[in-house]
Amino acid sequence: MQSCLELIPDDAQRVFIAFSGGLDSTVLLHLLVADPRKFKIIPWHFNHGLLDVASDMEQFCIGQAELLGLEIRVDQLRLDKIEGNVEAVARHKRYALFAQHTHAGDCILTAHHADDQAETFLLNALRGSGSAGLRGIARQRVLDGGALLLRPLLDSSRNQLETYAREHKLSWVDDPSNQTSRFDRNYLRNQVIPLLKTRWPNFQRSLATASELQSEIQDVLDEVAALDFLQLKSSPSRGIATLDVAQLLLLSPGRRKNLVRYWITDAGLPVISHARMQELMHQILAKADARPEIAMPDYSIRIYDQRLFLVVNDKLHERSGSFDFGLQTNVEIEKFGLRMQRCEIFRELGFSDQNQALSLKFRDDGQQNDDRHRLKRMFQKHRVPPWERAAIAQVYLDGKLEGLLL
Repeated sequence: MQSCLELIPDDAQRVFIAFSGGLDSTVLLHLLVADPRKFKIIPWHFNHGLLDVASDMEQFCIGQAELLGLEIRVDQLRLDKIEGNVEAVARHKRYALFAQHTHAGDCILTAHHADDQAETFLLNALRGSGSAGLRGIARQRVLDGGALLLRPLLDSSRNQLETYAREHKLSWVDDPSNQTSRFDRNYLRNQVIPLLKTRWPNFQRSLATASELQSEIQDVLDEVAALDFLQLKSSPSRGIATLDVAQLLLLSPGRRKNLVRYWITDAGLPVISHARMQELMHQILAKADARPEIAMPDYSIRIYDQRLFLVVNDKLHERSGSFDFGLQTNVEIEKFGLRMQRCEIFRELGFSDQNQALSLKFRDDGQQNDDRHRLKRMFQKHRVPPWERAAIAQVYLDGKLEGLLL
């Protein structure tokens, strides 16, 4: 099994290992310590605070690290037991910490094995995942901070790990939560997979092959989507490219969906659900003047000016009020984070500064606006979507609306 560590680059600066104290991570830590390359090894324990024995497990991990002469890192995640999908929340927090506290040249090892891969494939299939989900657990990937995440045990079964641990007389702790079938993964592990093994003893190998094939298919789909994205992307909105609806409709239905998924993933947002995707495909066929919105928890997809927009929820800032600056050189509205020089505003508008009194206003739909028709034409000229207009400063010179700060 030692050969599985060949994934680790010889010049790795630090090698972290996600260490729960369970069988899997205990075997991986033992293999890592025996590696002749003698990396700087740092076990990393996460106390989720969900189990009565969580403190005991933490102390066990600290004790094991001391026996091996290693400095351990421990993080308290403080999760809420009643929080929805606590497994996903815990995973998100762990990987956020990985990215935050590591950098390029570091490696992070997790002890996912062949049984985990099979469980992931089945779970994603039961959830209706496409090839992106069915490719399962990736053997390696680069995290946001530049560290290399590796899963060297993916070709080893839990039975192989148990055999190795007993041969080397290793000590580990069993997570009591693994015995309950409350979580979907545990239900598969405890109830379904034992039945599958009785009929298909090597089913994990078959599912691993299926995952590899799905991974290859997804790679091809990503390549096609990347080419389509280059052709169809339009001027960005709030830093995110838009998609041209007319050109999107020239693609086959499957290719449209593939591009939309790629577009969303490229923006760093969670994948759209199947139901919402179907709704979007229906909406892009609506009348040209329709303004549908497909809402997801973190973002929405909107259509305006025959373009698809990705609108991130926390970027929708409502602003209101009128601010008079007269002849001031510095133009600042602290609560909106707006800081400009008077000369910048005149340059942006293409006007000469003739000592006009400068004011900035933000639209308030609840009030009558004498300039509303002129303002509407300006927004349309600059193709500003309706949901962004309240955040756009209107520039008044000597009381007359002259332009927008885009």
